[in-house]
Amino acid sequence: MPNDFELTRRKALAGIGAIGAASVGAGLGTSAYFSDRETFDGNTLTAGELDLRIDWQQLYFGPEANAHHYAPYGKAGYPYVNAHPDHDTTGEQSLDSDDFDSVPDHGVVRYSDEDANIQEYLTCETLENFEAPDDFDNGVGEPQSSLIELEDVKPGDCGEVTFSLHLCDNPGYIWWIGQVNEFDHDLAKAIKVKAWYDLGCTNEFDEEDGDKILVECTDLHTFVQDRLTPNGRFLNPNVYDGAGVGGDDALDGEPEIDCRDLDKIEFEEDGPVMEHGEILDVFVEDGELKLVALFRSPDGDVEILVQFSELIYKDEDDNEVLATSEDEIDWEEIVEYDWDILDSYDGYETTDDAGMCEKTIKSGTAEETSNLITSLGCTTGQTNVRTPGTGPQQQPQGISHIEFRYCASEAPPLCFPEEETFCVAFEWCLPTSTPEHVDDINDLQGQSISFDLGFYTEQCRHNSNPSGPSGFV
Repeated sequence: MPNDFELTRRKALAGIGAIGAASVGAGLGTSAYFSDRETFDGNTLTAGELDLRIDWQQLYFGPEANAHHYAPYGKAGYPYVNAHPDHDTTGEQSLDSDDFDSVPDHGVVRYSDEDANIQEYLTCETLENFEAPDDFDNGVGEPQSSLIELEDVKPGDCGEVTFSLHLCDNPGYIWWIGQVNEFDHDLAKAIKVKAWYDLGCTNEFDEEDGDKILVECTDLHTFVQDRLTPNGRFLNPNVYDGAGVGGDDALDGEPEIDCRDLDKIEFEEDGPVMEHGEILDVFVEDGELKLVALFRSPDGDVEILVQFSELIYKDEDDNEVLATSEDEIDWEEIVEYDWDILDSYDGYETTDDAGMCEKTIKSGTAEETSNLITSLGCTTGQTNVRTPGTGPQQQPQGISHIEFRYCASEAPPLCFPEEETFCVAFEWCLPTSTPEHVDDINDLQGQSISFDLGFYTEQCRHNSNPSGPSGFV
């Protein structure tokens, strides 16, 4: 993606104001880049009218032994890799009171003081004093050219980055965007990821803090290529305690999408069951097992047809297997699937085609919960949806049931207010189990991937119908 963008004629005539994006490079064993793309050449818009600034803390849960001497870790040791700002290049987010009046006189504030990003001290004013680094120096070895740069990832390893977003000067819409660079496909499909709204900026998913899943658990290739490209994932400011403001001149708050309950589907030993809806068909097509279910609302007024495909389950050796017949599948061990809404099937019809706005997956006895929330329109399907990994080996748990909620109405998109802090998080793991698409996990040795993650913002005022990242031409 180039460093300079052109504005479309439509945007120029609309007088939107300013549009900006900031990106981070990420690679496992490869290089990428960091850049701030807030300026525009050859037009009359001025950078700073809408200014998006980013800070972060990265953690890596790889080898804990000899962590202070292991290359990926900074001088702060396991699990700290790099951060911004990091005034003493230890790998841990920090600020010095000698540099900022907002920092207490006692000296330095660090991530480890609160086990969270130092958001109380990170503002548009303080971040203005930190230029976007050309590399990511954590005080160990040569500076990294990628935000995530790991050359020796082993099965069982995990990493996480929590990004903190700050809009300066004006409210704006924000999207999370991505781009695939060089991917070894097998490794990209093997690495499992999830993304969430990290309300406490703690670098871990905690429902008690109010954290919500932003992108359901999937593989890295799907996350970047499908969930973030080409239109990005629109971020919902109302997740942060109703912080969103409307896109009109008055910037009044607007209601969220109206999500209504549907029946749930349960996966039991003898097969899938539903209380109010119906299992219409289980069949094999193109060499894979598929399932069609009719979901009903509690009042019976709404019926939505959903087809499940690409059903992957764990066998007795914990290998992941694509289901190709009803006789072989272990319904209680399904860990991944695709889903799509059908218009009609076998005489039944979907009565509300707006889509789904949320779903809950409960997994195994631990009942690990994953919520998918979409804020700009309602989704009608997703690929490679999987349960989150648990435990040190990051093993996915078999699905006990799935609950869908449908879109009864859509609300206008919401803007993020200026001069406030909002955190989103990205976690990746390479499980120890053998993925369905490779014969042996050892086949992944020597493979690498490179990709870009970014955030795009577009001015809110006078712009009630934002075009989003795909508006660049």
